[in-house]
Amino acid sequence: MTLENYEQFARQRLDHNRQRLALKEQQEQRLTVTHNGGQFKVDTNLIAYLKSEPDSHLYLQDDYGNPIHVNREELWSLARARYKEVMNDWHNQHEELRKVRRVEQL
Repeated sequence: MTLENYEQFARQRLDHNRQRLALKEQQEQRLTVTHNGGQFKVDTNLIAYLKSEPDSHLYLQDDYGNPIHVNREELWSLARARYKEVMNDWHNQHEELRKVRRVEQL
């Protein structure tokens, strides 16, 4: 591999990594839901907690540190739907990035 080819490969790799990180940040920002005046970051821990909690009404701390009265079933449904939507979009966009990278390497 010549120096010029190596530099081109390094630039493409760096560009791919930047695109991948930008995509990750973009999708992570979408992983929030609002419920009863509070904003909650959706992750697997929140979904699991809401699913396992036996009480139908409880108080959770939102992203801003406020205690919010939530309906467990409603928040669980919202969080689960948002998580699936974002993860599906993220996966599809990530696969597109991988395809572009493979074509550039040919």
